[in-house]
Amino acid sequence: MKPRYLTKSRFKLALECPTKLYYDGKSEYANQKIEDTFLLSLAEGGFQVGELAKCYFPGGYEIETLDYDEALRQTNELLKQDHVIIYEAAVRFENLFIRADILIKNKKKIELIEVKAKSYHTSKDGFYNKNGSIAAAWQPYLYDVAFQKHVVRSAFPNQSVSAYLMMADKKAKCPTDGLNQKFKVVTNDNGRKGVVVSKALTTNDLKEEILIQVNVDECCDIIYQAGFETDDDVISFSDYVNQLADCYMKDIKIISPPSNTCGGCEYSATEQERKDGLKSGFIECWKECLGWMDEDFLVPTVFEIWNFRNKNVYIQAGCIKMADIYEEDIVPKSDNKPGLSASERR
Repeated sequence: MKPRYLTKSRFKLALECPTKLYYDGKSEYANQKIEDTFLLSLAEGGFQVGELAKCYFPGGYEIETLDYDEALRQTNELLKQDHVIIYEAAVRFENLFIRADILIKNKKKIELIEVKAKSYHTSKDGFYNKNGSIAAAWQPYLYDVAFQKHVVRSAFPNQSVSAYLMMADKKAKCPTDGLNQKFKVVTNDNGRKGVVVSKALTTNDLKEEILIQVNVDECCDIIYQAGFETDDDVISFSDYVNQLADCYMKDIKIISPPSNTCGGCEYSATEQERKDGLKSGFIECWKECLGWMDEDFLVPTVFEIWNFRNKNVYIQAGCIKMADIYEEDIVPKSDNKPGLSASERR
């Protein structure tokens, strides 16, 4: 039986909504992200950036196997060396498992590098809000790295672990034309995507790095110190991660209260998908949390109000159906310009 580890992708899923862990990987539930062409194109860009990053750290060993145990065995064998670079390194601690994009060991120090297909400007882009908390736009990336660092330093407590994001440098100029064409995304016989690097790639292509490596240890510390808010308490990062891992391992559904994120839930099934026998995780959740019946899902809801930023306030107050909301709640205002204002269009 395949181990049920909390991986970095599942941790990211749980940050969106912990209930999604229960639906993940279950073929009986509809999943709108599986065939999302936009997400697939983003993934292809990520493959190319990841392969370019490896070129900036030459001489490494790639862990190609998808088997958990074999990947761990190969990684741990390589880590017996004092100095080593590993691509797609496998690290496990208890029920937590990651594949690090790039892991560099230098005696008692480990550098963990997460490569992202995102651009960054050293003087214009900041990770923090004015109050010192992590900016919302950067949270998915930084919580991802914080999770990986937590796993690595837990697995290797005697090592000093530093974490980095590696992204496209907005200030850098590509040294040669057509560099991206030298990293071709391909699909193997098993349907797994990868990148083939052209033999035409030269040292001139790599002499000026267009990716920037940014240390995020301080961001990780802030995330660890903040912990996670539960219904009636704040628990540590480590405890929350362990709770998620335990529930996923035991296949326990974590019940989450409805929120504005439900409107974009990928585990919603279309009418046709339900006729074809697929389950809707979204409908299951709302039936469990709100006691709704099938007919309740036929009426308009707050999700259908265009550009309405207070959705979550009304959802938490139990005002979910359109019939529960009055015109004065939306507060339509004229902007004194020709045509209807944004609030009037609602």
